[in-house]
Amino acid sequence: MEIYINNQQAALKQGTSFEYISENRLFTGSDSYTLTITFPLRGCPQNQAIFGNINRADVAAQKLIFDCEIRDKGFYKFGCITITEINQSEVKVQFLEGRSELNFDKTFDKVYINELDLGQPTTTAPSAVTPSDAWKGIQFGINFVALPWVNDGSGNIQNCATFVPEVRDGQGHLVSNSRYDWHTDTRGLSWQPYLIYITKKICEAVGYSYDFSAWEAKEEYKFLLICNTLPYAWYTPQFARALPHWTVEEYFEKLELFMAGEFDINHRTKHISFGFSEDILAAKPPVEIVDVIEEHSTEVKVEEDRCDYIEAKNLAYKDCDHEMWKFYSCEWFIKSWSNYEASVVRYNSLRELLTANQWLATWNGSNMRGSNMNKLLYAADLDAYFIIRTVSRVQNGYQLDGRTKKWIYKCVLQPVNLLGPRIVDDSEDADATEIEFVPAWIDYTDDTYGWMLFLKFSGYDEETSTYSGRSKYEPFSNEWYNERNNYFAQTQPAQSLAAGEADKKAEYYDRIYIGWWDGAGDGSGKMPYPKVVDVVINDDWSNFYLPHFSLRINNRLINGRRIVYPIEPTQKTTFKFLSSTIPDVRSLFYIRGKKYICEKLTSTFTEHGMSRLIKGIFYPVKV
Repeated sequence: MEIYINNQQAALKQGTSFEYISENRLFTGSDSYTLTITFPLRGCPQNQAIFGNINRADVAAQKLIFDCEIRDKGFYKFGCITITEINQSEVKVQFLEGRSELNFDKTFDKVYINELDLGQPTTTAPSAVTPSDAWKGIQFGINFVALPWVNDGSGNIQNCATFVPEVRDGQGHLVSNSRYDWHTDTRGLSWQPYLIYITKKICEAVGYSYDFSAWEAKEEYKFLLICNTLPYAWYTPQFARALPHWTVEEYFEKLELFMAGEFDINHRTKHISFGFSEDILAAKPPVEIVDVIEEHSTEVKVEEDRCDYIEAKNLAYKDCDHEMWKFYSCEWFIKSWSNYEASVVRYNSLRELLTANQWLATWNGSNMRGSNMNKLLYAADLDAYFIIRTVSRVQNGYQLDGRTKKWIYKCVLQPVNLLGPRIVDDSEDADATEIEFVPAWIDYTDDTYGWMLFLKFSGYDEETSTYSGRSKYEPFSNEWYNERNNYFAQTQPAQSLAAGEADKKAEYYDRIYIGWWDGAGDGSGKMPYPKVVDVVINDDWSNFYLPHFSLRINNRLINGRRIVYPIEPTQKTTFKFLSSTIPDVRSLFYIRGKKYICEKLTSTFTEHGMSRLIKGIFYPVKV
């Protein structure tokens, strides 16, 4: 066995041995590493030339990192070593490879994405771009869009446009096509960037190249839109300012969970690549273990603590406080109502459901005995539940007393729990993992504008503690005038001291709201909006379509957001076997005719090379 440190061959301590451990990152978030490797220093100029002066401050602080290669016959690993202990006689180090190295080298742990320069839109002037061009999207090479949205704080519609129908002359000849014009109240535009664009800009801002070809090849993910944006009146068009106060490291960790993928960050080459875990694992050939050591029989332990395997945990979007979240994620409601079959009407298909209930698209408010108005409706072909929800009304005369108004209600077929959690383990103490890239708030406004994006944000500590000339209020509102009329000028140092240390993160949003936008309108003349659910039903319930994307993680028809095989998480199985190489720990293993997923493999190395005896921890794949 040979070990090279910074391209120089190191001398091993006589009789040395160490354990080499390969971990499956879907369990632990790590790859490969070793336990302690010892190198002699006293009387060994070969190693002294590598490690230098042991009294250096960076050595004492354990900050020194060296490139390292381990070579042994068919075994080769490249990573780094870090010093764990050093004295006059010897130096002890640990080897780290892949994700293990990245976990140690916290290059991005103090770099915040909302403090980076991620650019801003090319214009905020409505006169510079038409609505149709502002809504085209990434398929036309445009990395951000200015979709209409409602400021939940003020109720004002941002980026509002008016639909102008086509005009024909008396003979039916087309005079002008239908179009959208910006509304007269739209004095400036605020833009939503695409997720892949912002991820590239983050890479560029920290000086790293990237390869996201696997991401770009899947339009379901390519068209994901970051809906976070701020009103034009706040004069903060920079994309970064509407992002959470996450470090770059946190951003990629959270994005991996949302994308069901893996970002490999190489700090040496300053390069970041991405792949979907499903594709990465599918490309790995299965491994059959033949030489199992019989005298070390398989030991199966039923453990109370569940393993950390990503597919053995419940998965849920982080709770939101917006009005639609109670419809998006309501597992409790589905469980409660499903216990009473009289409360649920089941259909083989959504088409069948619509045909049977279309007459309920409008309602006069009366008690409609025998109808499904107050039932939970289920479409088996989509594995989706719906309720009937009223969204608007128009007056329809008066009751017989001549004073009480009569109303006709507009109803929508509202999907419920479509964005609810993926439940793997229903026990009370089951582990759950939260996704902080969450579905955006899409709600019905009125019969003129239809469905629209809503956004709700908090203040920004660094700017709302004192007024500095820029307002968070809508221009010309009462609050806007009041702020200016009562403004007492102060120097910046005095403002900072008066404001004190911030008690919360400097952010407008604490998560990233996601929608899906491919630039295709629905031809209704209503406002365009990003999609968050994978079924869109006509307002009159006459038809529906399925956008070719999904943010669902609970669809039992496709196993939700599964990326690998489900396992028996309480059955921890240990095998010892003989092999001249260390198998790929992330492969699917066949052992004694059964399938297993491996958590960890451990092998022993001496100065003579790798031992053929390997110990592995496995979990059986569910049949």
